[in-house]
Amino acid sequence: MVIQRIQSVYLLLAVILMIVFAFFPALSFDLADKTVLYGALESGRAGHMHINPLLITLIILISFLAIIDIFLYKNLQRQMTVCFVDIIIGIAMLIAICVQAFVIGNREGWTVSWQWYLILPILSIIFMMLAHKSMSNDKKKLRDADRLR
Repeated sequence: MVIQRIQSVYLLLAVILMIVFAFFPALSFDLADKTVLYGALESGRAGHMHINPLLITLIILISFLAIIDIFLYKNLQRQMTVCFVDIIIGIAMLIAICVQAFVIGNREGWTVSWQWYLILPILSIIFMMLAHKSMSNDKKKLRDADRLR
């Protein structure tokens, strides 16, 4: 059994950042007289908002896996695996946002504005990577302690 340490704080920060990111647009597309927002809960023309099912699903999945990962401290290998899967899903979400930006941005007349809120999932992935590194340090300490016995 492993004592929970800093990785729980890192994972909790990642969850908080992903939840905050859900409420703000990541991109805005401008065409002469209209602006279209692209985010999880704020998508569509300004004033006509709707939920983006792909982004909201990925945000919920990433947050849910990170919360589950906090409570998997009794099985360190499983905790590391879930954290790694969470990192991969977070990177896939960023790739999906970038693809959407380039697909719409390449249309004639559209300009893409990257919002500063896009830094939140990047920070979330960094916190998950730090948590994974802390878990590997714990695994190394356990291996060293077992070797000494």
